[in-house]
Amino acid sequence: MIRTNQSRSNHAPVVTNEEIAQTLVEISDLLERQGANPYRIRAYRQGAETVAYCQTPLQAILAERGIGGLMALRGIGDSLAAAIQKIIHAKRLPLLDRLRGGGAPERLFSTVADIGPKLATRIHEQLGIRTLTQLEAAAWDGRLARVPGMGEKRIRAVRESIAGRFRRSANPTPPPVPLPTNPTANHADDPTKPGDTPRRQELLW
Repeated sequence: MIRTNQSRSNHAPVVTNEEIAQTLVEISDLLERQGANPYRIRAYRQGAETVAYCQTPLQAILAERGIGGLMALRGIGDSLAAAIQKIIHAKRLPLLDRLRGGGAPERLFSTVADIGPKLATRIHEQLGIRTLTQLEAAAWDGRLARVPGMGEKRIRAVRESIAGRFRRSANPTPPPVPLPTNPTANHADDPTKPGDTPRRQELLW
């Protein structure tokens, strides 16, 4: 598990940046599967990356600077800022609830490498999971290996496919989204500072 500035804090946020970014990634995947506007999909993915790399808890930014503080982050417009505010305050997002209800998990799983419709149905029925995040967890904790048809090679392909959507490497014990591991990272790596798009870092866990 990656240790971040948030996990070292004595007052960890109730909703972490990791959880917020994970939610935005899931929204982008569901939007893509349902044929939404590509620009909208890209906005959620870029927003997720900004949140993941942000070294300051968004919950703290919202509390101290309001929704305007969220909009000051690169790639976070008014719609994304409002969505993040709902995630922090309500611990859920109506949009995500609607998207999850708009399509069966079997169809979502069948978009992952090496998983066809029949196998996707088997995974959903046997493990009772509905999201890519849950599928990834099952691929790492051994549950997915218990599903008939899920051999080691196929499970590895699932890990790599989902890791690619989350923009990180499929290494052992991965976090849900990439977060910076260097607490002394310079300003170019912090979305709260002006500058270019944060460079990608190799993560160690």
